[in-house]
Amino acid sequence: MAAPPETIWTIVVAAGSGQRFGGLKQFSEMGSRRMVDRAVETAARASAGVVVVVPVGQANDPAFEVPNGATTVVAGGSTRSESVRRGLAAVPDGVEVVCVHDAVRPFASVELFELVIAAVSREGVDAAVPGLAVADTVKVVDRAGRVVSTPDRALLRAVQTPQAFRAAALRAAHASSPEATDDAAVVEAGGGYVVVVEGEADNRKITAAEDLAWAQERWNR
Repeated sequence: MAAPPETIWTIVVAAGSGQRFGGLKQFSEMGSRRMVDRAVETAARASAGVVVVVPVGQANDPAFEVPNGATTVVAGGSTRSESVRRGLAAVPDGVEVVCVHDAVRPFASVELFELVIAAVSREGVDAAVPGLAVADTVKVVDRAGRVVSTPDRALLRAVQTPQAFRAAALRAAHASSPEATDDAAVVEAGGGYVVVVEGEADNRKITAAEDLAWAQERWNR
């Protein structure tokens, strides 16, 4: 691919504490490389610069191995949204498109980055996110477990990262320090125009031990 424009940067979020997993899964090894290395190297192929957000302990450790392709490394916050804001603060002001990608999705392709970036750059939307159709019927329940509604699954998508944003829209959405499970939700809450593009089946989020086993097997294919 041609060199990415200087106006495109990516924030790779690798600051999770790994409490549910039992360790910092983003630094788990797959073959001779860490999960975060794979994610950053892919992001670097689609971006002019990559900000990697890591736990405070790693950011302050002189022995920490900076992922190949990283432009800068910053310490994350106590929540995912705060970590994104710290990464965003390290993105130069002149950047027009910012992608946000989770380090625990190591198999996202360069083509997927290009797809979400193109949707923002050419279609003029505020954000573009990859998503997959939902195969199962989904129920909305209340706190007691009672079914409230059954949405039409044809209208549902399970979203992934990388997510691409107009930099101005992402900065504005984060200005009031909101909290959300992904950045598209932050932009949506501010009235932004968000579209979904086709995601990738192998772009799986590594959240449990069986996911890591799958990733290691996938790596060795």
